Amino acid sequence: MNIAFSLLSESGGAINRLQSLGSAKDQLGDPDYWGSVGILTITGILVVFLILAILIFFFWLMGMIFKAVDKSKAEKKAAADEAEKAKLAAEPVAQETVDEEEEPVDDGEEIVAVISAAIAAYAEAEGTAYTIKSISRHKNAHARSAWSMAGLSDNMRQF
Repeated sequence: MNIAFSLLSESGGAINRLQSLGSAKDQLGDPDYWGSVGILTITGILVVFLILAILIFFFWLMGMIFKAVDKSKAEKKAAADEAEKAKLAAEPVAQETVDEEEEPVDDGEEIVAVISAAIAAYAEAEGTAYTIKSISRHKNAHARSAWSMAGLSDNMRQF
């Protein structure tokens, strides 16, 4: 570290001496020119690596802090999950009986019910009313859009 500070103090003197010479011809004619350039170069490199070491330490420290915070959050969540599991285990579980005579719901009716529920929830959130007149499958239900096909062809062009 002492070497870096001594080079830094020497580089200040070298800069002042080189600036006092004026023209580039006078600077190149100075017998200590290349020594001064070397001192300035080494000082610059040392400063860059010192700052880099400080940044590495800073990011390492921040990583350790965030890992500790994440670990404490995970422990709190695990404790809350354990408490909820214990609470659920203490409650009696009701057994559902299934009648074998019940008819299964037609998939078409189920899809209509799901679509209607989704539209009703959207309408309620938006504050407007919608009327469903008909629900039909699109003729190209599984076809890709023009934009999707253009993206695929652009990405697959190299193959």
